[in-house]
Amino acid sequence: MLKSFTQDEQQIYKPYKHHYEFKKGETMFREGDEINGLYFIQSGVIKLEINSQTERPFILRLIGPGQTMGHRFLSYTGLQPYTATAVEDSRVCFIELGFFKNLVQKNELLQEEIRKIFLKEIRSTEIKLLQIAQQTVREKVAGILVHLAETYQYKQTGVGIRVHIDRQEMADLAGTTKEQVSRILADFDQEELIRFRAKHFKYIAVDKLRQIAESHTSPIKERVAVEA
Repeated sequence: MLKSFTQDEQQIYKPYKHHYEFKKGETMFREGDEINGLYFIQSGVIKLEINSQTERPFILRLIGPGQTMGHRFLSYTGLQPYTATAVEDSRVCFIELGFFKNLVQKNELLQEEIRKIFLKEIRSTEIKLLQIAQQTVREKVAGILVHLAETYQYKQTGVGIRVHIDRQEMADLAGTTKEQVSRILADFDQEELIRFRAKHFKYIAVDKLRQIAESHTSPIKERVAVEA
């Protein structure tokens, strides 16, 4: 988004920009709080969750460096639809909502960037909803591993990643149980699709896992792309 700022806008917005650090487990805002700005994740990982009728909340997704929160609410004011919690020490840049809304109205390039983000998220959400109904547990866990690799910016040539969510949180993301997640992870390890110990994933075969996750849903992705 900020690439579309003019030089003058980059100077003007500085007084409305704030940096905050959140420790692991610290809540940034809660479901029902007033929406007052946009958050840009600079480092760390945040989980977004909503309350449910069960004992545990439903984890929508994880977001990492380079991703935003709050941009969906530029067209109106209201209350936060989810709770944001740091799953590891995180640093965010916060821009006040009123200022940003005025800026969007004047900057067509910024409007276009926001539309692109909206479209990408809508497509992703549509696909995920359809996948939930059709995927097997194996496919769901494969999808979560791909999601973790992308969120933690896993690189094939690196030393791996250390995730800061436990097996229960992985199960909440996948819509299954902790026991099933543990069993599928063990299967993937035997198949040499991952190498891990506790929360440290030394190796993740991202492309192969993505194929497993999407094995029953490629027609869905094609249909969504055509409709878009």
